Amino acid sequence: QSGCGCRGDAGLAHVGCRAEAAAHKARSGDMLGWQKCMTCGQIFTGQMGLRLAEVWWSSVKDFDEENEERQYAGNVLAQALARQGRYAECEAKCRELRAVQRRQSGPDSLIAMQTARLLGNALCLQDKHTEAEVVYREVLPKMRKQLGAEHPDTLSALMTLGNVFAAQDKLDDALATYQDVRTIQQRVLGAEHVNTMTTTMNIAATLGSQSKCQEAEVLLRELIGVQQRVLGAEHPATLTTQFNLCAALYDQHKCGEAEVSCRELLAVRRRVLGAEHPDTIATSRLLRPK
Repeated sequence: QSGCGCRGDAGLAHVGCRAEAAAHKARSGDMLGWQKCMTCGQIFTGQMGLRLAEVWWSSVKDFDEENEERQYAGNVLAQALARQGRYAECEAKCRELRAVQRRQSGPDSLIAMQTARLLGNALCLQDKHTEAEVVYREVLPKMRKQLGAEHPDTLSALMTLGNVFAAQDKLDDALATYQDVRTIQQRVLGAEHVNTMTTTMNIAATLGSQSKCQEAEVLLRELIGVQQRVLGAEHPATLTTQFNLCAALYDQHKCGEAEVSCRELLAVRRRVLGAEHPDTIATSRLLRPK
């Protein structure tokens, strides 16, 4: 299998051949061959990505613990394990790497920050939110210092911290975190960027969980206008926002408007998704008479 974007004969490759080519490039200091296809330039996924990461790790694991390539290969293996849903193994690998990194270059190095993010993500995906919060609170100030507050990795980590807060019902912290992210995204990316829209949805959802339905409604109306213009009226994200807006209207006893919007949404979801799709069923259940 290829594990990349190549098709036809170009997509047929043995792991051993890929590994040999990657090792050859690595001897000249280029480590990307272990992660990216040299033909199409895409990152390897699935079993190809995992097997290459395992081969690379096997080739460097006996190096000195503080060897830079060993640290890099360990991170790539941890990431590949996470992509396969093997989160406990990813966590274990990250903890092993972090122990060395703390002794070697301290937690402020770029590779140490990457390992911390991988660990935090693995903890989140195992519902270990309290531990994940500790990791993200520790690494975020370092990321702001080293990369800057507007760097995509910093914003991604901050967004994940917001999700960690939300998962623990720390809604005030979640809301403040999401709002910080959105402020930067609007300035750097613009209101129509998909990441900005996702953050806006998270803010609206948090407001709804706090029973601040009127504030959520205002934000959802703003968001759906952007989504309809940028993504289209039948895009899944637009339909999700319309569903959430219907719920916010019902919660405020604006049943007439909610019913009209909900019937429109139900008709679209039946046509696009089918009557038995979970989203269609959820919309049908939301629909209530005046």
